[in-house]
Amino acid sequence: MIKRLLVIFFSVCICFSAIVPLAVVVYADEHPPRLVDDANLLTESEAWYIQNKLDSISERQNFDLVIVTTNDTGGKSSMDYADDYFDYNGYGFGENCDGALLLINMGDREMWISTCGFGITALTDYGIDYIFDRIEYDVRYGDYEDAFDTFCYWCDNFVSRAKDGDPFDRNSNKEPFNEKLPGRVVISVIIGFVIALIATGVMKGKLKSVKFKTSANDYVNNGSLNITNKQDLFLYSNVSKVRIQSESSGGGSSTHRSSSGSSHGGGGRSF
Repeated sequence: MIKRLLVIFFSVCICFSAIVPLAVVVYADEHPPRLVDDANLLTESEAWYIQNKLDSISERQNFDLVIVTTNDTGGKSSMDYADDYFDYNGYGFGENCDGALLLINMGDREMWISTCGFGITALTDYGIDYIFDRIEYDVRYGDYEDAFDTFCYWCDNFVSRAKDGDPFDRNSNKEPFNEKLPGRVVISVIIGFVIALIATGVMKGKLKSVKFKTSANDYVNNGSLNITNKQDLFLYSNVSKVRIQSESSGGGSSTHRSSSGSSHGGGGRSF
């Protein structure tokens, strides 16, 4: 009797251990992909890199970061398409659906960032424009991997900053720090130094026939310069006045309602 009970007990344990991992996998697969490249802008390796970056940041920050590309929005504006895609595909962490979605609309040559929940706080209108300023060139000229990588970096930066109680906005006391910039500056300085060294070396080689002169008199022919009078004359003055427009002190995020009734922030730009 005891042996039979032990056999039943271990059988149940084995079945349970087999079922639990399966349940975990099914749950993990329920989350929609955070990269949807319907416009086929990325290669397979580029898509793998961006997908992993989106997943890593999203899970670490508990903040859904999503990128969608499309050739056709089905007649919707970029704003409505981005909002609806976020809402109806189940994106967003927590009860407020915290997250942000970048839409690349190739049909209308527009990009739009839709924010929801904590995303409205973290990515202000000013912060969204800041991101667009840094990805517009790459999007316009087809370097989509670099554009999406930059989008991920700044969203991660702004979410962390907002969690610390200092969202990046028009009235922020400090500019966001780009950890990529110092390395690029050092490389640029080294390249510039090498080019300058080569250029000055070439110019120096061409001046070997020139002899050093100790004074300015060596460059003047005898009797050719005779100064008899010196005088300073004031002719006129010219004062220019330019009115400096003061920048609005407003900040924060403008919001609107999507077709599902959810509150969204966001902004867009043509490219």
